[in-house]
Amino acid sequence: MRRLTAAFLFVVLFGNLVAVGQDTTMIDRPFVTGGIYDKPYITRLRGRASIGGYAETAFRFEREAGFKNEMSFGVERFNLFAFAPVSDRVRLAAELEFEEGGGEINLELAIIDFELHPAMTFRGGILLSPLGRFNLAHDSPANEVNDRPLVSTEIIPATLSEPGMGFLGSIHPAAPWRVTYEAYLVNGFHGGIINDSPNGTRIAAGKANFEDNNAHPSLVVRVALSPSPQFEAGISTHTGPYNEWTTEGLATDEQRDVIIVAVDLEGQWNHLRLLGEYAHASIEVPGESGGVFADEQSGYYVQLSYRVVYGVWAVLPRSHFTAVVRFGSVDWNTEIDGDDQRRLTLSTNFRPTDDTVFKLDYQYNWVTDGFNNEVTQAAIIFGLASYF
Repeated sequence: MRRLTAAFLFVVLFGNLVAVGQDTTMIDRPFVTGGIYDKPYITRLRGRASIGGYAETAFRFEREAGFKNEMSFGVERFNLFAFAPVSDRVRLAAELEFEEGGGEINLELAIIDFELHPAMTFRGGILLSPLGRFNLAHDSPANEVNDRPLVSTEIIPATLSEPGMGFLGSIHPAAPWRVTYEAYLVNGFHGGIINDSPNGTRIAAGKANFEDNNAHPSLVVRVALSPSPQFEAGISTHTGPYNEWTTEGLATDEQRDVIIVAVDLEGQWNHLRLLGEYAHASIEVPGESGGVFADEQSGYYVQLSYRVVYGVWAVLPRSHFTAVVRFGSVDWNTEIDGDDQRRLTLSTNFRPTDDTVFKLDYQYNWVTDGFNNEVTQAAIIFGLASYF
């Protein structure tokens, strides 16, 4: 009830703000760069409904010190998008994801948007939870590195899709400043966080809660401040219970919550781009677990990319190369030494067009177990991804 009240107050607060200082440039900016409504197929096709998507394939050579070498080709993802402006105020968008050659099929997104006011839209369906920026804009052709950041898969964990409803919108207090917000009630995580994780607390094992296991919604909120189109900083949180604590009206356990707080940053200076994200998770674990399950986790990544060469061939005037460095870390138990992973990625990629990219990465990992024993891993990854 408290979360419902908080969500209602949040919506009322932003719904009563009046957008001032708006101009055409500000209104036409995408809500999230690379997000749901910032796809190339939407502006290129005509008619009531548009379809598109992207494909991603990669070759990997991996080596773990003293243990094994592996080489493999794989079709990482094949995603289909659909978009339809049903009316001036109603829009529908969906995304269907095929992984591992079709062995795993997920409805990643299926939303209906109803615009109540230029500063407020009601959204319902299977949502991309606004927990950090990467979860909202994770398409492979738009990202400069093959693998997703550790924090965005282990702590967030992307891709985090949840059934829910709520509100979103943007407010322009003064040009060119913009504030965007999203606030939803969602099903949240389930008990797999600890029940389906032999290695300890793993938030990713508790997602895909498409039928709420405890009939108690979680609240996810993100607010982002952008002083100009080149810079944005966001803060977000996801809070709610993950376990079942009643059976037929009888209490069988204590309610246990998981709270994730994330901060994200995006900045652009000419050809230089900075991306970063930090997330911290607090998980209420059973007292009788004897320290097996961690109740505090965190992670981050920082990425710098620089476009170095433009117009490589006259027949490809928009082609360019990009140099990328990313460092990230995830700590599955912040109260002990060990049970963590650090990753350094050096990448160069070539884009013949903005929608297609060839990526060549060198990746080095330092992985420690719960006893602080370290193993190093290295990989060379060559990938190709393209929108269509």
